[in-house]
Amino acid sequence: MRKCIKNTFVWDNSKRFKNSDKGVLIMRKGRVRLVLYIITALMACLVYRLYQIQVEQYEVFSSAAFRQRSRMTPVYHERGQIFDRNMIPFTDRTTEYVAVLQPAIFPRDRKVWETVADALKTSIEDFTNFSIYNASPVIYRIDEGAARMFIENPVKGVSIVERKVRTDKSMPAAHIVGYTDETGTQGMSGVEKAYQHILRSDNAVYAVATTDARYQYLEEYGYRLMESRADEPLSVKLTLDYHMQKLAEEVMDRMMVSGAVVVIDVLTGDILVLASRPGFNPANISEYLNDERQPLFNRAIAGYTPGSIFKIITTAAALEENFDPEVTFDCPGFIRVGEQVFKCWNYEDGGHGILNLTESFAQSCNSYFIHLGIQLGAEKMLDMAKKFGLGSTTGISEQLIPEYEGMLPDINELIGDGNIANLAMGQGKILVTPVQAAGMAAIIANGGIRHTFNIVDSIVNSEGEIVRDMKKREWKRVISRETATALMKMMEATVEYGTGKRADIWGYGGSAGKTGSAETGMFDDERQIIHAWFTGYFPYAEPKYAMCVFVEDGTGGGTSAAPVFAEIAARIMEWEESR
Repeated sequence: MRKCIKNTFVWDNSKRFKNSDKGVLIMRKGRVRLVLYIITALMACLVYRLYQIQVEQYEVFSSAAFRQRSRMTPVYHERGQIFDRNMIPFTDRTTEYVAVLQPAIFPRDRKVWETVADALKTSIEDFTNFSIYNASPVIYRIDEGAARMFIENPVKGVSIVERKVRTDKSMPAAHIVGYTDETGTQGMSGVEKAYQHILRSDNAVYAVATTDARYQYLEEYGYRLMESRADEPLSVKLTLDYHMQKLAEEVMDRMMVSGAVVVIDVLTGDILVLASRPGFNPANISEYLNDERQPLFNRAIAGYTPGSIFKIITTAAALEENFDPEVTFDCPGFIRVGEQVFKCWNYEDGGHGILNLTESFAQSCNSYFIHLGIQLGAEKMLDMAKKFGLGSTTGISEQLIPEYEGMLPDINELIGDGNIANLAMGQGKILVTPVQAAGMAAIIANGGIRHTFNIVDSIVNSEGEIVRDMKKREWKRVISRETATALMKMMEATVEYGTGKRADIWGYGGSAGKTGSAETGMFDDERQIIHAWFTGYFPYAEPKYAMCVFVEDGTGGGTSAAPVFAEIAARIMEWEESR
């Protein structure tokens, strides 16, 4: 019995050990497979990463590695264009030459230095530190004559490159287009600044010198130009018309010293011309920073006392209240309001005599409009001014173009007939921008409809296709068609026989408008400074364009602003006929 048990025990024990050996073997095989799986996975990841580096991201890493062993100097930065409404570019219209000096191979001959320095309009001291350890290319802007000299008589270490010029002194609409910093990468004013996020680009051309780890020039690789390409930049399309803007500025340069001109499409509210004078060269801003004439200041979107062009508002308010335009007042050359005496502009000639509303509008009679304003009251005139958009922005500020909203007095500031008399004539605490003044004429020419103005049309790609529509197509009626028609007849009378006769455009369909001569309260020695206005539309039979001409420190609306209006309007119509 004992032996049997022993034998049984031995048999069972041996079986247990055999099973144990078999389990260990299985465990070992499992571990080997796991390790093989891990190694295979790691190898797959490594192969994929190598594929990424060698194929998918080759350009990125190659570029980075190249930059680490190169000295790079930017020659040209690409930037999105700024177009007019017909896709004519305001920017990048001209080219210039630059000399790229290569210090490591530049001659060590002093005579050569003197020749090159003279062509570059610099000093030979610029070249004294040139060496293989100071190999970074150096850029100099040169004129065409110097470029031709280097091309015909090559100098080792001097290369000539032609590049686009972003802006120059001949570019119209400089106050709106704006300018960039010296590198051409950052917009500093105007559309260039407001739409920096649209116009910026990483595309560039560099002059490159290859160096070793100690930044010593490697002659076997030499100097070369390298182009860095990324996504194509987007461009900004404006509502401005390049040709109309340019001809308006040409007239301004010939006929006025300081002021603004704004032209608006009557039917759409698109701003076609927005010009300010004095102008400036956007390629050389530094020379204007301390100029007393303030050429960088955009007068087209600044506020000024409107003077008699505000009589458009007074008249509109009266007609909307069913005032009979045949009612007459006598103008002896002045009118007494309480203790104040207000003179009419022809006081020295004894006044205008008896006039109705149309005649007083055409002759810009202060006496009549003071009577009319007092009869209306301040509240009705202020309400009409707000309907015409005075004291508020026109819409271009929503397109990132800053504009002054203007100013209207508070009703509580117009206590007493004297203050109401000032308001009726456009004097006192009231400021209007030339854009708003052009808008006043546009409302009348458009039958009483006021549009939200646009100056930015859209964002476009390199093919000119619209990526984003920026225009607002909003309008509302602010006066009745009957009131607008009556005002049109009065504005036509102003040009036909009134104070705006010099605004007529003979042979081009005629024009209509309102003059304004605003007292500023400022004096030059003993001479009072007067701002001159003319705001109107043309042609008067079928109005297409509304225009405001503002002349800072002029002699009067009829003498300073009206002739500028006539010349610009005639040239626009002439240009249209020639197309």
